[in-house]
Amino acid sequence: SSGINAEWPLRPGFMAESGTLPPHQPNLQIDLGCNYTSPQINVFAYRTHAHSLSTRISGYKVHNESWSVIGSRDPRLPEAFIRLDVVDVVEPGDTVYARCEYDSTGRNRTTVIGSTHRDEMCNLYLMYYAPRETIASVADVCSTQVEFTVPQQKAEIWYKEYLPGSTLYVVFGIVVMVLVISPVAYGSRRYLCPSRYKRPKDGFEKLFGPDDEDDDEDEVLYRSYKNGGY
Repeated sequence: SSGINAEWPLRPGFMAESGTLPPHQPNLQIDLGCNYTSPQINVFAYRTHAHSLSTRISGYKVHNESWSVIGSRDPRLPEAFIRLDVVDVVEPGDTVYARCEYDSTGRNRTTVIGSTHRDEMCNLYLMYYAPRETIASVADVCSTQVEFTVPQQKAEIWYKEYLPGSTLYVVFGIVVMVLVISPVAYGSRRYLCPSRYKRPKDGFEKLFGPDDEDDDEDEVLYRSYKNGGY
């Protein structure tokens, strides 16, 4: 036995229980928020879930008035738990939020939050660990709808959704190496792989012997002569 008693539950961190989305609207959202009063949890992965109208689901944490992003993803991408680069600790006294964004421009009817495929959903699942003696006291879900504004919200970097951090570093390193090495290799080509001008046998062959150190000067003289320079 390792001496560690812990559980890794899968519970919906956020789930909207009601809401209405009118048709032909490009920017709709449902916001959820709760003051966290349960024992400390350590979030290490998240998963988003919605239906066809949702374009993004994001989770936020406010600790000592400092905002941070728990996770953000387009739910239209293949569903999977996205592992966080760093475990996000949620403590009693923190405030947690979720925002579900929708685009109903292609729909001609009002859509409600519900459980069927004709409805919409707003779910953000959190995977976390906590000591066995406190995990039973962790609240299951936050479903309170509130309005909030994320201060200085930055645009999501699109490629992070498709490339994990380690893969991104490898790709970036390869690109840098190509950009640095290519000019050096090209500039060294004449020294590493010199190309020799194949001249006809016109009486000038002796100017270009294998041990001649003045080939460059001879080349200039030869071309100038052939072009009528002399």
